[in-house]
Amino acid sequence: MIDILRKSLELFRLIPRSDLLARVTPTHPTPDQIVPGEMTIVRDGVDKWACFHCPGGCGETIKLSLSKNRRPRWTAMSDWLRRPTISPSVRQTNECRCHFWIRQGRIDWCKDSGPGAG
Repeated sequence: MIDILRKSLELFRLIPRSDLLARVTPTHPTPDQIVPGEMTIVRDGVDKWACFHCPGGCGETIKLSLSKNRRPRWTAMSDWLRRPTISPSVRQTNECRCHFWIRQGRIDWCKDSGPGAG
């Protein structure tokens, strides 16, 4: 029901279209369970990981630690429409050189993103 409501709100341009949707699971996903357009948040009483495909197209799976005991760490939350927000930004150091924010399911690219970046 929530997905139908979100899609309707997007269709009528009442909210921006989501690039990612959140799915919460108590166990770490297998590689085939990490699908494009979806962020898997591993939560078993406490937030552990956020896993998703790199939006830059390099094919890499990004796994962000959400554990308060690890460094670096991120925070992840999703709203009632399943749109995730991650803080702070995500920077890929591979050949992709992606640097972006995830806010309410949208990928917001940083200016220093892409080939030739920093």
